[in-house]
Amino acid sequence: MPETPIANLTIVAAFSAPEDRTSLTRIFAHSNWKLRFTCGLPQTRTALDRSPAGVVISESSSSDGHCWKDLLLELQKMEYPPPLIVADRLADEALWAEVLNLGGYDLLAKPFDAKEVLHVVSAACRRRESEPGRRMPATSAKRRGLPGTNVRATSGG
Repeated sequence: MPETPIANLTIVAAFSAPEDRTSLTRIFAHSNWKLRFTCGLPQTRTALDRSPAGVVISESSSSDGHCWKDLLLELQKMEYPPPLIVADRLADEALWAEVLNLGGYDLLAKPFDAKEVLHVVSAACRRRESEPGRRMPATSAKRRGLPGTNVRATSGG
């Protein structure tokens, strides 16, 4: 049975480190996902206000002094909040439990493993779409079908 296409193929990736951006760009290069890079909480909030995302991936601490918990609080204010996936070099069971208990979707270890990243992002979007009352509005679902195969990485800073 073929899988239903994911409606929103946009990922907001809140990372300032060039190596993280390069790694994510490579991971999604042959996928249908569109990456929008941001740096820091204000820029991420602005990006999400301008255009919805299927998922948000964020480093645990940003260069502007905010952390993933600040971003999660902002996401929880949204009518249709995308799932938050946190990434950290020191990913351990304690941080994973904290992310899940506070409402984040999952924790990724850095450096990134391509299969794990693709699996977690796909699972987060599919779970979001299947939850009653958490689906994107119909206007955001217009991307259904066969999107392009190349990632379009954009940088907000």
